[in-house]
Amino acid sequence: MLRSINKKIKYGFLKLVFFCPIVLQAQSSPFLDSLLKASMPTYSNVLTQPNKYKATVYYTMINRDENNKPTFKNYKFHSNKNYFYPASTVKLPIGITAMVKLEELNKPGLNKETAMITDSGYFCQRKINWDTTSASDRPNIGNYIKKMYLISDNASCARVYEFVGCDYLHNKLESFGYKNVRITNRLDGACPGDTAKVTPPIYFLNSKNDTIYKQPLTPFTYVKPHPIPKSEAGKGHMEGGKKVWKPKDFSKHNYIPLNDLHDMMKRLVFNNYLQKKDKLPLSDSSRMFLIKELGMYPRESDYPKYDPKTFYDSYKKYCLYACAVASIGADSIRVFNIVGRAYGFLIDCAYIVDFKNKTEFLVTVSIYTNEKNVVGSGRYEYDLIGLPFIQEVSKCLNNYELKRKKEHLPNLDEFNLFGYPFK
Repeated sequence: MLRSINKKIKYGFLKLVFFCPIVLQAQSSPFLDSLLKASMPTYSNVLTQPNKYKATVYYTMINRDENNKPTFKNYKFHSNKNYFYPASTVKLPIGITAMVKLEELNKPGLNKETAMITDSGYFCQRKINWDTTSASDRPNIGNYIKKMYLISDNASCARVYEFVGCDYLHNKLESFGYKNVRITNRLDGACPGDTAKVTPPIYFLNSKNDTIYKQPLTPFTYVKPHPIPKSEAGKGHMEGGKKVWKPKDFSKHNYIPLNDLHDMMKRLVFNNYLQKKDKLPLSDSSRMFLIKELGMYPRESDYPKYDPKTFYDSYKKYCLYACAVASIGADSIRVFNIVGRAYGFLIDCAYIVDFKNKTEFLVTVSIYTNEKNVVGSGRYEYDLIGLPFIQEVSKCLNNYELKRKKEHLPNLDEFNLFGYPFK
Protein backbone atom coordinates (compact mmCIF):
# COMPACT_ATOMS: atom_id res chain seq x y z
CA MET A 1 0.00 0.00 0.00
CA LEU A 2 2.85 2.37 0.85
CA ARG A 3 4.26 1.98 -2.66
CA SER A 4 0.92 2.87 -4.28
CA ILE A 5 0.52 5.88 -2.04
CA ASN A 6 4.02 7.11 -2.81
CA LYS A 7 3.21 6.65 -6.50
CA LYS A 8 0.21 8.96 -6.09
CA ILE A 9 2.48 11.56 -4.53
CA LYS A 10 4.96 11.22 -7.41
CA TYR A 11 2.34 11.71 -10.08
CA GLY A 12 0.88 14.89 -8.75
CA PHE A 13 -2.05 14.01 -6.52
CA LEU A 14 -0.53 16.35 -3.92
CA LYS A 15 0.57 19.91 -4.08
CA LEU A 16 3.73 21.21 -2.41
CA VAL A 17 2.92 24.18 -0.22
CA PHE A 18 5.74 26.49 0.90
CA PHE A 19 5.33 28.92 3.74
CA CYS A 20 4.05 31.77 1.60
CA PRO A 21 0.34 31.92 2.43
CA ILE A 22 -0.53 32.86 5.98
CA VAL A 23 -3.47 30.48 6.23
CA LEU A 24 -3.52 26.87 5.07
CA GLN A 25 -5.09 26.26 1.69
CA ALA A 26 -5.02 22.46 1.52
CA GLN A 27 -7.21 20.73 -1.01
CA SER A 28 -9.18 17.57 -0.19
CA SER A 29 -6.68 14.81 -0.73
CA PRO A 30 -7.27 11.44 -2.43
CA PHE A 31 -3.98 10.36 -0.85
CA LEU A 32 -5.12 10.98 2.73
CA ASP A 33 -8.55 9.52 2.01
CA SER A 34 -6.94 6.33 0.68
CA LEU A 35 -4.42 6.10 3.49
CA LEU A 36 -6.98 6.45 6.28
CA LYS A 37 -9.56 4.12 4.76
CA ALA A 38 -6.99 1.45 3.99
CA SER A 39 -5.37 1.64 7.43
CA MET A 40 -8.51 2.05 9.55
CA PRO A 41 -11.17 -0.44 8.37
CA THR A 42 -12.61 -0.56 11.91
CA TYR A 43 -13.59 3.09 11.53
CA SER A 44 -15.08 2.92 8.02
CA ASN A 45 -18.44 3.89 9.53
CA VAL A 46 -16.94 7.14 10.85
CA LEU A 47 -14.88 7.88 7.77
CA THR A 48 -17.82 7.45 5.38
CA GLN A 49 -20.38 9.49 7.35
CA PRO A 50 -19.00 13.05 7.44
CA ASN A 51 -22.36 14.65 8.22
CA LYS A 52 -22.90 12.48 11.30
CA TYR A 53 -19.43 12.38 12.80
CA LYS A 54 -18.03 15.52 11.16
CA ALA A 55 -14.62 13.80 11.12
CA THR A 56 -11.92 16.09 9.73
CA VAL A 57 -8.17 15.56 9.48
CA TYR A 58 -5.49 18.08 8.56
CA TYR A 59 -2.06 16.56 8.01
CA THR A 60 1.17 18.37 7.20
CA MET A 61 4.09 16.34 5.84
CA ILE A 62 7.46 17.98 6.58
CA ASN A 63 10.59 17.60 4.48
CA ARG A 64 13.95 19.12 5.40
CA ASP A 65 16.82 20.16 3.16
CA GLU A 66 20.55 19.81 3.87
CA ASN A 67 20.36 22.93 6.08
CA ASN A 68 17.36 21.57 8.02
CA LYS A 69 15.03 24.09 6.38
CA PRO A 70 11.51 22.64 6.12
CA THR A 71 9.06 22.56 3.27
CA PHE A 72 5.52 21.35 3.67
CA LYS A 73 2.78 19.38 1.97
CA ASN A 74 -0.66 19.99 3.42
CA TYR A 75 -3.50 17.50 3.09
CA LYS A 76 -7.00 17.26 4.48
CA PHE A 77 -9.64 14.60 4.87
CA HIS A 78 -13.11 16.12 4.67
CA SER A 79 -13.77 19.71 5.64
CA ASN A 80 -17.13 20.01 7.31
CA LYS A 81 -18.60 23.43 6.66
CA ASN A 82 -21.02 23.20 9.58
CA TYR A 83 -20.27 24.70 12.98
CA PHE A 84 -17.71 22.86 15.10
CA TYR A 85 -17.26 23.87 18.73
CA PRO A 86 -13.53 24.53 19.47
CA ALA A 87 -13.77 24.05 23.27
CA SER A 88 -10.35 24.45 24.93
CA THR A 89 -8.40 24.75 21.68
CA VAL A 90 -9.08 28.52 21.94
CA LYS A 91 -6.33 28.47 24.57
CA LEU A 92 -3.71 28.21 21.83
CA PRO A 93 -4.38 31.66 20.29
CA ILE A 94 -5.11 33.20 23.71
CA GLY A 95 -1.68 32.11 24.98
CA ILE A 96 0.10 33.24 21.81
CA THR A 97 -1.50 36.69 21.82
CA ALA A 98 -0.78 37.12 25.54
CA MET A 99 2.93 36.64 24.94
CA VAL A 100 2.79 38.94 21.90
CA LYS A 101 1.09 41.64 23.98
CA LEU A 102 3.65 41.37 26.79
CA GLU A 103 6.44 41.94 24.30
CA GLU A 104 4.63 44.78 22.55
CA LEU A 105 4.07 46.63 25.85
CA ASN A 106 7.86 46.59 26.33
CA LYS A 107 7.72 47.88 29.91
CA PRO A 108 10.84 47.56 32.12
CA GLY A 109 10.28 44.71 34.58
CA LEU A 110 7.14 43.48 32.80
CA ASN A 111 7.42 39.84 31.74
CA LYS A 112 5.62 36.53 32.14
CA GLU A 113 6.87 36.15 35.75
CA THR A 114 5.74 39.61 36.91
CA ALA A 115 3.04 39.54 39.61
CA MET A 116 -0.36 40.16 37.98
CA ILE A 117 -3.17 41.32 40.27
CA THR A 118 -6.67 41.12 38.83
CA ASP A 119 -9.30 43.44 40.27
CA SER A 120 -13.07 43.23 39.92
CA GLY A 121 -15.41 45.92 38.74
CA TYR A 122 -18.04 44.16 36.69
CA PHE A 123 -20.35 41.16 36.86
CA CYS A 124 -18.54 37.81 36.97
CA GLN A 125 -15.08 39.30 37.46
CA ARG A 126 -12.82 37.92 40.21
CA LYS A 127 -10.30 39.66 42.41
CA ILE A 128 -7.08 37.62 42.40
CA ASN A 129 -4.13 38.62 44.61
CA TRP A 130 -2.43 35.29 45.33
CA ASP A 131 -1.69 32.03 43.56
CA THR A 132 -0.15 29.32 45.73
CA THR A 133 0.55 27.18 42.66
CA SER A 134 3.24 29.60 41.44
CA ALA A 135 6.83 29.70 42.69
CA SER A 136 6.33 33.25 44.04
CA ASP A 137 2.81 32.67 45.45
CA ARG A 138 1.73 35.50 43.16
CA PRO A 139 -0.33 35.09 40.01
CA ASN A 140 1.51 35.72 36.75
CA ILE A 141 0.97 35.23 33.04
CA GLY A 142 3.56 32.48 32.71
CA ASN A 143 2.00 30.30 35.40
CA TYR A 144 -1.49 30.86 34.03
CA ILE A 145 -0.39 29.80 30.54
CA LYS A 146 1.38 26.75 31.94
CA LYS A 147 -1.80 25.61 33.72
CA MET A 148 -4.09 26.22 30.76
CA TYR A 149 -1.75 24.34 28.39
CA LEU A 150 -0.67 21.59 30.79
CA ILE A 151 -4.04 20.56 32.27
CA SER A 152 -6.40 22.79 30.27
CA ASP A 153 -7.29 24.90 33.33
CA ASN A 154 -10.24 27.16 32.52
CA ALA A 155 -9.80 29.64 35.39
CA SER A 156 -6.25 30.33 34.22
CA CYS A 157 -7.50 30.83 30.67
CA ALA A 158 -10.03 33.38 31.92
CA ARG A 159 -7.30 35.42 33.61
CA VAL A 160 -5.09 35.39 30.51
CA TYR A 161 -8.08 36.37 28.36
CA GLU A 162 -8.74 39.32 30.69
CA PHE A 163 -5.18 40.53 30.19
CA VAL A 164 -5.34 40.13 26.40
CA GLY A 165 -8.81 41.64 26.01
CA CYS A 166 -11.52 41.02 23.43
CA ASP A 167 -10.52 43.83 21.05
CA TYR A 168 -6.78 43.17 21.11
CA LEU A 169 -7.27 39.43 20.67
CA HIS A 170 -9.42 39.70 17.57
CA ASN A 171 -7.53 42.60 16.00
CA LYS A 172 -4.23 40.80 16.48
CA LEU A 173 -5.56 37.51 15.09
CA GLU A 174 -6.96 39.35 12.09
CA SER A 175 -3.54 40.89 11.48
CA PHE A 176 -2.15 37.34 11.41
CA GLY A 177 -4.70 36.41 8.74
CA TYR A 178 -7.28 34.67 10.96
CA LYS A 179 -10.32 36.75 10.11
CA ASN A 180 -12.96 34.13 11.01
CA VAL A 181 -11.91 33.40 14.59
CA ARG A 182 -14.43 34.41 17.27
CA ILE A 183 -13.47 34.12 20.96
CA THR A 184 -15.93 36.01 23.14
CA ASN A 185 -16.29 33.44 25.93
CA ARG A 186 -13.36 33.19 28.35
CA LEU A 187 -14.35 29.66 29.55
CA ASP A 188 -15.07 30.85 33.07
CA GLY A 189 -17.65 28.46 34.45
CA ALA A 190 -21.20 29.78 34.61
CA CYS A 191 -20.28 33.30 33.46
CA PRO A 192 -22.23 34.32 30.35
CA GLY A 193 -20.12 34.73 27.26
CA ASP A 194 -20.77 38.45 26.91
CA THR A 195 -19.17 39.17 30.30
CA ALA A 196 -15.78 38.37 28.76
CA LYS A 197 -16.09 41.44 26.57
CA VAL A 198 -15.54 43.76 29.54
CA THR A 199 -12.15 43.04 31.07
CA PRO A 200 -11.30 44.01 34.68
CA PRO A 201 -8.57 46.32 35.97
CA ILE A 202 -5.20 44.53 36.10
CA TYR A 203 -2.08 45.64 37.96
CA PHE A 204 1.45 44.37 37.38
CA LEU A 205 3.66 44.75 40.43
CA ASN A 206 7.42 44.61 40.95
CA SER A 207 9.11 42.91 43.91
CA LYS A 208 8.47 46.03 46.05
CA ASN A 209 4.74 45.90 45.21
CA ASP A 210 5.00 49.06 43.13
CA THR A 211 2.73 49.18 40.08
CA ILE A 212 4.78 49.06 36.89
CA TYR A 213 1.83 48.74 34.54
CA LYS A 214 -1.91 49.23 35.00
CA GLN A 215 -4.58 48.10 32.57
CA PRO A 216 -7.95 49.74 33.32
CA LEU A 217 -11.39 48.16 33.14
CA THR A 218 -11.96 47.99 29.41
CA PRO A 219 -15.23 47.53 27.49
CA PHE A 220 -15.04 45.93 24.05
CA THR A 221 -15.71 47.69 20.76
CA TYR A 222 -15.12 44.65 18.51
CA VAL A 223 -18.36 43.60 16.82
CA LYS A 224 -18.48 41.26 13.86
CA PRO A 225 -21.07 38.74 12.69
CA HIS A 226 -20.40 35.04 13.09
CA PRO A 227 -18.65 33.67 9.98
CA ILE A 228 -21.05 30.70 9.81
CA PRO A 229 -24.63 31.95 9.28
CA LYS A 230 -26.22 28.77 10.69
CA SER A 231 -24.10 28.12 13.79
CA GLU A 232 -25.91 25.22 15.39
CA ALA A 233 -25.52 21.55 16.27
CA GLY A 234 -27.70 18.64 17.33
CA LYS A 235 -31.33 17.84 16.73
CA GLY A 236 -32.08 18.79 20.34
CA HIS A 237 -30.39 20.42 23.34
CA MET A 238 -30.74 20.81 27.08
CA GLU A 239 -32.02 24.12 28.38
CA GLY A 240 -32.73 24.77 32.05
CA GLY A 241 -32.58 21.05 32.75
CA LYS A 242 -35.18 20.29 30.08
CA LYS A 243 -34.81 18.78 26.64
CA VAL A 244 -35.68 21.15 23.80
CA TRP A 245 -36.20 19.53 20.41
CA LYS A 246 -34.36 22.01 18.23
CA PRO A 247 -30.65 22.47 17.47
CA LYS A 248 -28.48 24.34 19.95
CA ASP A 249 -27.61 27.85 18.78
CA PHE A 250 -23.83 28.41 18.92
CA SER A 251 -23.86 31.85 17.28
CA LYS A 252 -22.63 33.48 20.51
CA HIS A 253 -20.10 30.76 21.28
CA ASN A 254 -16.44 30.61 20.37
CA TYR A 255 -15.32 29.49 16.93
CA ILE A 256 -12.01 28.66 15.24
CA PRO A 257 -11.88 27.16 11.74
CA LEU A 258 -9.90 23.93 12.07
CA ASN A 259 -7.54 24.92 9.27
CA ASP A 260 -6.73 28.13 11.18
CA LEU A 261 -6.04 26.17 14.36
CA HIS A 262 -3.75 23.81 12.44
CA ASP A 263 -1.97 26.77 10.86
CA MET A 264 -1.43 28.47 14.24
CA MET A 265 0.38 25.40 15.53
CA LYS A 266 2.37 25.20 12.33
CA ARG A 267 3.46 28.84 12.54
CA LEU A 268 4.33 28.62 16.22
CA VAL A 269 6.52 25.54 15.71
CA PHE A 270 8.22 26.76 12.51
CA ASN A 271 8.20 30.52 13.10
CA ASN A 272 11.96 30.81 12.58
CA TYR A 273 11.61 29.61 8.97
CA LEU A 274 8.83 31.98 7.90
CA GLN A 275 9.21 35.04 5.77
CA LYS A 276 9.27 38.20 7.87
CA LYS A 277 5.77 39.27 6.84
CA ASP A 278 4.33 35.92 7.95
CA LYS A 279 6.16 35.51 11.25
CA LEU A 280 4.37 35.68 14.57
CA PRO A 281 5.83 38.71 16.41
CA LEU A 282 7.32 36.57 19.17
CA SER A 283 10.83 36.40 20.55
CA ASP A 284 12.35 32.94 20.38
CA SER A 285 12.33 32.65 24.18
CA SER A 286 8.56 33.32 24.28
CA ARG A 287 7.97 30.91 21.42
CA MET A 288 9.95 28.12 23.07
CA PHE A 289 8.19 28.75 26.38
CA LEU A 290 4.83 28.15 24.69
CA ILE A 291 6.06 25.07 22.83
CA LYS A 292 7.52 23.56 26.00
CA GLU A 293 4.27 23.99 27.93
CA LEU A 294 2.32 22.39 25.07
CA GLY A 295 4.56 19.33 25.21
CA MET A 296 5.13 18.89 28.95
CA TYR A 297 3.60 16.10 31.05
CA PRO A 298 1.97 17.23 34.33
CA ARG A 299 4.53 15.29 36.41
CA GLU A 300 7.34 17.33 34.82
CA SER A 301 6.05 20.54 36.39
CA ASP A 302 7.47 21.76 39.73
CA TYR A 303 5.10 24.75 39.95
CA PRO A 304 2.31 23.76 40.01
CA LYS A 305 2.94 20.27 41.36
CA TYR A 306 0.36 17.78 40.11
CA ASP A 307 -0.79 14.46 41.53
CA PRO A 308 0.04 11.88 38.82
CA LYS A 309 -2.96 9.79 39.85
CA THR A 310 -5.24 12.58 38.69
CA PHE A 311 -3.09 14.31 36.09
CA TYR A 312 -1.40 11.35 34.43
CA ASP A 313 0.99 11.62 31.48
CA SER A 314 -1.61 11.38 28.71
CA TYR A 315 -4.15 13.59 30.53
CA LYS A 316 -4.52 15.78 27.43
CA LYS A 317 -2.75 13.67 24.82
CA TYR A 318 -5.47 12.34 22.52
CA CYS A 319 -3.13 11.67 19.59
CA LEU A 320 -1.26 8.35 19.96
CA TYR A 321 -2.38 7.80 23.58
CA ALA A 322 -6.16 8.41 23.57
CA CYS A 323 -5.88 10.00 27.00
CA ALA A 324 -5.48 6.45 28.41
CA VAL A 325 -1.79 5.95 29.27
CA ALA A 326 -0.90 6.59 32.90
CA SER A 327 2.88 6.70 32.45
CA ILE A 328 4.42 7.13 29.03
CA GLY A 329 7.92 6.23 30.26
CA ALA A 330 11.12 6.50 28.25
CA ASP A 331 9.37 6.98 24.93
CA SER A 332 11.28 8.77 22.17
CA ILE A 333 8.08 10.46 21.00
CA ARG A 334 6.82 13.82 22.23
CA VAL A 335 3.44 15.34 21.37
CA PHE A 336 3.17 19.14 21.48
CA ASN A 337 -0.55 19.79 21.37
CA ILE A 338 -3.76 21.51 22.37
CA VAL A 339 -7.06 19.66 22.82
CA GLY A 340 -10.76 20.45 23.01
CA ARG A 341 -13.61 18.41 24.47
CA ALA A 342 -17.20 19.60 24.98
CA TYR A 343 -20.77 19.00 23.77
CA GLY A 344 -19.64 15.80 22.02
CA PHE A 345 -16.93 17.61 20.03
CA LEU A 346 -13.34 16.31 20.31
CA ILE A 347 -10.25 17.97 18.79
CA ASP A 348 -6.51 17.45 19.02
CA CYS A 349 -4.09 19.76 17.22
CA ALA A 350 -0.54 18.43 17.49
CA TYR A 351 3.06 18.55 16.33
CA ILE A 352 4.48 15.05 16.85
CA VAL A 353 8.19 14.27 16.88
CA ASP A 354 10.14 11.05 17.31
CA PHE A 355 13.70 11.85 18.36
CA LYS A 356 14.98 8.31 17.91
CA ASN A 357 13.46 7.58 14.50
CA LYS A 358 13.80 11.16 13.22
CA THR A 359 10.20 11.73 12.21
CA GLU A 360 7.94 14.76 12.56
CA PHE A 361 4.52 15.79 11.34
CA LEU A 362 1.59 18.06 12.17
CA VAL A 363 -1.94 16.74 12.53
CA THR A 364 -5.29 18.13 13.57
CA VAL A 365 -8.14 15.67 14.09
CA SER A 366 -11.73 16.46 15.01
CA ILE A 367 -14.82 14.34 15.49
CA TYR A 368 -18.37 14.76 16.80
CA THR A 369 -19.52 11.85 18.98
CA ASN A 370 -23.12 12.35 20.01
CA GLU A 371 -25.20 9.34 18.94
CA LYS A 372 -28.46 10.75 20.35
CA ASN A 373 -27.54 14.16 18.94
CA VAL A 374 -28.76 16.01 22.03
CA VAL A 375 -26.32 18.79 22.89
CA GLY A 376 -25.70 19.39 26.58
CA SER A 377 -26.89 15.97 27.77
CA GLY A 378 -23.42 14.98 28.98
CA ARG A 379 -23.83 11.61 27.25
CA TYR A 380 -21.24 11.39 24.53
CA GLU A 381 -19.17 8.57 23.04
CA TYR A 382 -15.78 10.08 23.79
CA ASP A 383 -14.22 6.87 25.13
CA LEU A 384 -16.07 4.49 22.82
CA ILE A 385 -15.56 6.29 19.50
CA GLY A 386 -13.93 9.72 19.70
CA LEU A 387 -10.65 9.17 21.54
CA PRO A 388 -9.90 5.80 19.87
CA PHE A 389 -10.57 7.39 16.48
CA ILE A 390 -8.13 10.27 17.11
CA GLN A 391 -5.57 7.79 18.41
CA GLU A 392 -5.87 5.59 15.33
CA VAL A 393 -5.63 8.50 12.89
CA SER A 394 -2.42 9.72 14.53
CA LYS A 395 -1.00 6.17 14.68
CA CYS A 396 -1.79 5.70 11.02
CA LEU A 397 0.12 8.87 10.11
CA ASN A 398 2.95 8.05 12.48
CA ASN A 399 3.36 4.60 10.91
CA TYR A 400 3.37 6.17 7.46
CA GLU A 401 6.07 8.64 8.55
CA LEU A 402 8.22 5.81 9.95
CA LYS A 403 8.20 4.10 6.53
CA ARG A 404 8.43 7.22 4.37
CA LYS A 405 11.84 7.75 2.82
CA LYS A 406 13.41 11.18 3.29
CA GLU A 407 16.35 12.70 1.46
CA HIS A 408 17.47 14.47 4.62
CA LEU A 409 16.60 13.42 8.17
CA PRO A 410 15.47 16.28 10.40
CA ASN A 411 17.57 17.70 13.19
CA LEU A 412 15.05 17.83 16.04
CA ASP A 413 17.38 19.08 18.80
CA GLU A 414 15.41 22.33 19.06
CA PHE A 415 12.46 20.40 20.48
CA ASN A 416 14.43 18.12 22.79
CA LEU A 417 13.31 20.12 25.83
CA PHE A 418 12.91 17.23 28.24
CA GLY A 419 16.29 15.48 28.23
CA TYR A 420 15.91 12.70 25.66
CA PRO A 421 19.25 10.88 25.20
CA PHE A 422 18.60 10.11 21.52
CA LYS A 423 20.95 11.44 18.85
